[in-house]
Amino acid sequence: MQSADFSRNMFEFDLTKVVFPASLTWLDLNHNKIYGSLPKGLAALELQLLNVSYNRLCGPIPVGGRMQSFKATEYFHNRCLCGAPLPACK
Repeated sequence: MQSADFSRNMFEFDLTKVVFPASLTWLDLNHNKIYGSLPKGLAALELQLLNVSYNRLCGPIPVGGRMQSFKATEYFHNRCLCGAPLPACK
């Protein structure tokens, strides 16, 4: 699987332990009720697009890969995501 667009659904699940296929390059989960944290495995993917905005995610954005190259708007409106490109974690 290369592309996964589950945006604008009412999905509600813990993203923390989700394992994504290594072939994934496009992940859009915006406007759901997804909670937990971003899995560290996301940093190992060759993502061209990532959008997790408008969910209930919390914790640091994983460092590495392209995670810091995405715009802050791709991470906006979550409970408490932090780290580049968002403000630093406290």
